[in-house]
Amino acid sequence: MDELKRIGAVLVGGAIGGALRDLVDAAVGQIHLFPLGILLINLTGAFLLGMIQQLAVKHALPHWVVAGLGPGVMGGYTTFSTFAVGGWEALRLAPWQGVLYLVLTAVLGPLCAWLGTKAVPVRATPDDEWEAEEEVSL
Repeated sequence: MDELKRIGAVLVGGAIGGALRDLVDAAVGQIHLFPLGILLINLTGAFLLGMIQQLAVKHALPHWVVAGLGPGVMGGYTTFSTFAVGGWEALRLAPWQGVLYLVLTAVLGPLCAWLGTKAVPVRATPDDEWEAEEEVSL
């Protein structure tokens, strides 16, 4: 039953994340061939995923909730394929902007993920560390 709950959470979360990605990209779009919407999506997604990871540890969230928020919502919101297509299009149409987009995403993405983990302070001791029943990768 837990497996079905986890799969359902990922399915629903993926639909929500995909819809959010489309809304944000349509609202922000491009600036002079620079895929600003995709960059914003990837950076906010990295930040939020870092926060989700810390909240999962801090509050010992159930695995199905972590799966629904992480691989579900954030997986639907940010995708490597969107990053790759946006990067390719930017490189093809405006090479210097494409390089800038790829470098900014590669440098600022991990930084945003780290900042997301710092936005949710966790002071775990060996006695109260969250131990996953099964490993859930975000």
